[in-house]
Amino acid sequence: MNHRQPPPSARCRSCGHEPRAWATDKLTGLLDRWGWDAEAGRALAAARRRDEPAALVLLDLDHFKRINDTLGHPAGDRVLRAVASVLRQVCEHAVLGRYGGHGGDEFLAFLPGADLGAATALAATLRAEVGALQVPARTVCGPRTVTDLTVSVGLATHCPGARTRLADLVLAADAALLAAKHAGRDRVHCARPALGRPA
Repeated sequence: MNHRQPPPSARCRSCGHEPRAWATDKLTGLLDRWGWDAEAGRALAAARRRDEPAALVLLDLDHFKRINDTLGHPAGDRVLRAVASVLRQVCEHAVLGRYGGHGGDEFLAFLPGADLGAATALAATLRAEVGALQVPARTVCGPRTVTDLTVSVGLATHCPGARTRLADLVLAADAALLAAKHAGRDRVHCARPALGRPA
């Protein structure tokens, strides 16, 4: 039986697989980007129906490439799994995903029901918990414990009564993340005002 291959444009640029081949990132156990898009989209639609707030946190590990370059990729993988574990513990009711295809060091957390204050507090907790991590790892230099991790966090919120799209939230959170990096990293930056605030 002849199985037609999807065109190259329909494949992930990082790994070459069909985009919807998996819904879960195998390394971290979080949703992959494709699965997260679907689940977060449904959660945002539900928040809009209930006329509730929502927020999106986009978290990036600062200088993560240095870990891979100095300690090796297995150490980097241990760090990614540890950060994913922090996300699961802190964001119990969020839609969690790994951003940037199958090789990214960024994470997404969609927070149904969270307003700006709640989302900012949660983002600060994430930053503190990641900073407290001590990650034992086998490295190219022998056994090591990876510490002193920092994250930059971009935050965007959906206002009740607005017609916010998921793409709007991702773009606003991404812009806020870039602002956090440009301001020196290791901080939380909020996009303001809340997206789609009614007149």
